[in-house]
Order: sequence, then C-alpha cells, then structure tokens
Amino acid sequence: MQDMHIACGQFVAEPGAKSNNIARMIAYARNAKEKGCDLILFPELIVTGYLAPQQVIPLAEPLTGPSVKALAQAARELGMALAFGFAELDEQRGTRYNSLVALDQRGEIAGVYHKIHLWAREKEWAEGGTVASTFEVAGLRCGGWICYDTRFPEVARMVALGGADLGLVATAWLGPGDEWELALRARALDNSIFVAGADIISYDPMLRCWGRSMIIGPKGKVLAKAEPEREGVTDAVLRGEELDAQRNRVPLLKDRRPDLYGDVIR
Repeated sequence: MQDMHIACGQFVAEPGAKSNNIARMIAYARNAKEKGCDLILFPELIVTGYLAPQQVIPLAEPLTGPSVKALAQAARELGMALAFGFAELDEQRGTRYNSLVALDQRGEIAGVYHKIHLWAREKEWAEGGTVASTFEVAGLRCGGWICYDTRFPEVARMVALGGADLGLVATAWLGPGDEWELALRARALDNSIFVAGADIISYDPMLRCWGRSMIIGPKGKVLAKAEPEREGVTDAVLRGEELDAQRNRVPLLKDRRPDLYGDVIR
C-alpha cells in the first residue's frame, strides 16, 4: 500500500444539534487537512450525539439528506476523505441504522457500513447490519465497523478478507478504556491491518464516553493516541512498508485453515 496520513477527530457533540456538530466536524477536517491528512475519521453518531433511543429516532436522516450533503460539500472543497458515525434512515424500508459513512475526496459516498452488533437499547431504534464490505478512499482499501463490533473478531476478519489495509472504527465507548485499546490493538494484530478508532466525548452520566481515539499499526503498536476528554485532532502517517513487512513476516490470511473452523460459526 501507499503511505497515507490520517486523523481522528473527537469532541463533545451537542445533543441533537446537527448543524453545530457538522460545523465542528468541518473545522476539524480543515485542521487535519492543514496537517497534511488525506482522511479524517469521526466517532459513532457524531452528527447527532450518542443519545437515548427516543432522541435518536426523530433525528435519523437518509443518505441524501442535508447532513451528508453538507459533509460531502466539505470533502469536495477540502479534497480529503471524511468518515463519520450517522443515524441513517432508509425511507423505502422505514428502517434506521447505526451507520458509518465514508466520503471520498470528491464528496462521493465511497462506502456505508451498518453496525452489525447492536448494543443494549440500540435495538430499540436501529436494525442490525448484515455485511462488512470494503471500499476505497484516498487510494487506500478500507473497511469499517462500529463500537461493540470491535469485541467480535469476526467483523475485522471479514474486513481483512475483503482486502482492506485500514479498518475505520467509529465508537462511543461506554466500557473501560483499557478494553477499548486492547480490542483495537488485537484486531490490528489479528489481521495485519492498520486500525483507526475515533471515540466521542460525552458527559451524560448514563452514556459516559471519554474520547480515547487512537491509531494502531499492523503489529498492534499504538501510533497515536488522544488524551481522554481532550477535544481535537489526533493524526499519524500509515507506512506502506510497515504493512508489507508485517504481512510477509506473518502471513496470517494465507495460512488460515477455514476448513477446520466450522465450530466457530455455530
């Protein structure tokens, strides 16, 4: 893979104030662009804030709605890719998803991931996804997942098997920070991929999140880590030679024995 400079943006989302949150996202994207970044990743449900089900439901929008349009325009103007958590409404089916949307440098939708493993009350407002696909942004093959999905190695493995070099993880991590870091590092090491995780900051005592964003290398090493509760942009350069060297040293995907793994999926 080619080298790629990426960033994670984290801040306290204003509950329900989509325009204000989008304005902050664009400002953070501009800051990342000034640092030379090709892509910036934002946390789970950053557009609306991570809220209780009854608050999220009326805020969900289709991909053709004003929130994605505003961010797509920003991506075009900045010439950089944006990925972010979003409460998506499928108007045809009348269903909602906890989604990760990736926009390329032209502002086009490169990929959309629907959270597969819904946490607790998310099942009251969202339908679980069924596919872990990959997509290309800034010349790099990426895949994504959301928060609780990180605890399921199968999702990251599907992304890796789809050819991804980078896993994009949007989260509102309600659990211990050491578990978040361990899970991200394990998913990177398990699959010889880079992993970036952007975590929201929330002071709601029922939905407390600290903003522990970080970027992990394919050997499980932390390349960059945000300070908890500190708003801002965290960035790192992903080195293609590091990825190639690790995959040559430990050919995980090549040496798999899927013919023996039947019990794992029962």
